[in-house]
Amino acid sequence: GPLARAIRAKLDAALQPTHLQVLDESSRHGGPPGAETHFAVVVVSGRFTGLSPLQRHRLVHAALRTELAGPLHALAIVARTPQQWESDPHVPPRPPCLGGSKHEQRRD
Repeated sequence: GPLARAIRAKLDAALQPTHLQVLDESSRHGGPPGAETHFAVVVVSGRFTGLSPLQRHRLVHAALRTELAGPLHALAIVARTPQQWESDPHVPPRPPCLGGSKHEQRRD
């Protein structure tokens, strides 16, 4: 969809990744069909060399500032250097969505 394309274009421009996956996981989170609200990205970039995981995530967030302020509700990030990716291209599975507060019980 259009949001996935925008995410891909902005991460390409900002981070010049050697590997980039943009996964729309919105359907796993109970949104209406076609809603682009939940994404996961795998970004492999030389720009991450020497940076902590937090600093890497901040670069991704900075590139997607507009999307995170609007339609993008959740973003899972795997951010690795090319060397890290070459030695371990495995992406850990994300936990299943629990739906947030709709599964919490009220205790009135």
